[in-house]
Amino acid sequence: MCRHHLFIPLIFIAALLFTTQFSMAQNEIQHEKETTGIIELRNYIIKPGQRDSFISYFENNLVHSQELIHGYPFARYTVKDYDDNFFWIRGFKDMATRSAFLPAFYFGDEWKKHRSVANNLLVNNDNVYLLKPIVLHKDSLVASSSLQRSSMIPKEGIAVIDFYISNTKLPQLLKLFAESYLPLLKENKITNYTLWTSVLEPNDFPRLPVFQDKDLLVKLAFYKDEADYVVSMKRVNLKMSPALKADLQDAITIQHTLILYPTKKTITQ
Repeated sequence: MCRHHLFIPLIFIAALLFTTQFSMAQNEIQHEKETTGIIELRNYIIKPGQRDSFISYFENNLVHSQELIHGYPFARYTVKDYDDNFFWIRGFKDMATRSAFLPAFYFGDEWKKHRSVANNLLVNNDNVYLLKPIVLHKDSLVASSSLQRSSMIPKEGIAVIDFYISNTKLPQLLKLFAESYLPLLKENKITNYTLWTSVLEPNDFPRLPVFQDKDLLVKLAFYKDEADYVVSMKRVNLKMSPALKADLQDAITIQHTLILYPTKKTITQ
């Protein structure tokens, strides 16, 4: 057989292999974008009067470039009663992916191109929590390797983040949530939430500091609007037994709540 006739099938096979590998890589990226095993809650203070400018610049220049290297800024918010704050959530497949992403992005060309404008609008960007998901399994809260990203993005309405700090009593708090508090939320039709605890592995990119509180539980929930949130929580509090209320007060040393309004691009993405 003529060597030229052999050459054509070889080209076809090489093209097929390349297409298959490219498709597999694209599917892996899509899977990473759809699921998240690690999140950062990033609460920035922007220079007075510059928050909207910062959001516009950030969303136009610093979202897609992060996604290309496996970091996913999947939700952006303004914060009720904090006119100069910008809150965003960045997700990763796992800690290994985060460890590879951070130097690639912050030493890379895209950040170098945009950092001067972004940094000139910032006052503080160190309020960051590094978290991993936990889920209810039977009567216990257990670690999960990943959650669907769609469960962490509001389609409309508001997001509410509760930070529960339990001084040395996190196991007690998790038990109360699993056995009593979460069933109470379900009874009152509050089911659109995810739960998180701190990642305690060393932060291997110290130029970006993070809070890693071993006694922290975080709940990220979504509601139609503030009225829905207020009415829902009033209903829960009214139905909570005195015993459960006392147990939660004992387990929770500090509770801090943020009410968040998603940006238009977060809702429509």
